[in-house]
Amino acid sequence: MTELNVPTYGSYLQLGSVLNAQRPPSYGKGSEPTRALLHHDELTFIVVHQVFELWFKLMLHELSAARDCLGRASSEGARPDRVAEREIPDVVATVGRVNEILRIAIDHFRVIETMHPLAFLAFRDSISPASGFQSVQFREMEILAGLPEAHRERLGGGSYALHLNPSERERVTKRLGEMTLKNALLDWLGRTPIEAAFPRFAETFRDAFNTYSEEQAAFHAQNPVLTQAERDAASRRASVQRESLRAYLFDGTADELAARRAFVFITTYRDEPLLRWPSTLLDALVEFEQGFRMFRFRHARMVERMIGSRTGTGGSPGLGYLEQTTAYQIFGNLLEARNFLLARRYMPSPPKTEILRFTFGA
Repeated sequence: MTELNVPTYGSYLQLGSVLNAQRPPSYGKGSEPTRALLHHDELTFIVVHQVFELWFKLMLHELSAARDCLGRASSEGARPDRVAEREIPDVVATVGRVNEILRIAIDHFRVIETMHPLAFLAFRDSISPASGFQSVQFREMEILAGLPEAHRERLGGGSYALHLNPSERERVTKRLGEMTLKNALLDWLGRTPIEAAFPRFAETFRDAFNTYSEEQAAFHAQNPVLTQAERDAASRRASVQRESLRAYLFDGTADELAARRAFVFITTYRDEPLLRWPSTLLDALVEFEQGFRMFRFRHARMVERMIGSRTGTGGSPGLGYLEQTTAYQIFGNLLEARNFLLARRYMPSPPKTEILRFTFGA
């Protein structure tokens, strides 16, 4: 009887390969292809890191889809200067999935922390010079998201690429030549037709913010629990913030200003039907930025708990390097808009509200 060639659970998921990939390679001339585990807990260490890499693969898949949608005009009949509104909920779902993965991945550090530091030390030296610093997928994810290369903390004066093999460096080089999620977001925001719904929006928002700022300054000037020095400091901060808003809305290239103004406009009028999904997308991307930074912070705390401030297995400063990376930002000053948001009572309704609302009939 001929056996039918049909998928099974194990064959579809290639479990034969996946579940046999936890024996570390053995190095050295004449050695066996793999070696036995050096400690009971080494399997935990391997499995958790393999799971991380699977999550990274899925996040790359999802972030690429979000980037591709925002960075192109729709091929399904939309005007060439815009992304079809019906596609934005799909991008929100895609970024939302990435955010859920980050939440789960952050919790995975708890599994590693079930190992005692002495258990890790029993096999740590056998790993060197391998290091998480060499995770090419994590580097790809940083690049795809939009982390500027110039903002990286360099390891020993060199580039992370020096720690990758040739095929991995080729992958990184390819990613560096692609549009990033950040650039796609700025491109999408920059096409927001603000003037059609609200001529002179930026000027109106600036004036409203100045009114708000002056009210806040007056409030703090009369605050009985503050010293005069603290009142003066609050007044100076208000003045600095007004100038910061002016620069945010009026200083920069045309593309930068278009994206910043769109961020403020969409967030301010997020209750208008046409802006609800764009606003939800911006919130999801803010959450992604936060989640990515929390992942780095949680990684640093795990390393601190397991090995303290020792040099990393790959020769990096270890904890010191990881601490520095927690300050990385993807979207940079675009998110500075959060400093300037106002309660709706300070802003008038858009003069052409009908553009932002769904209407039926004549």
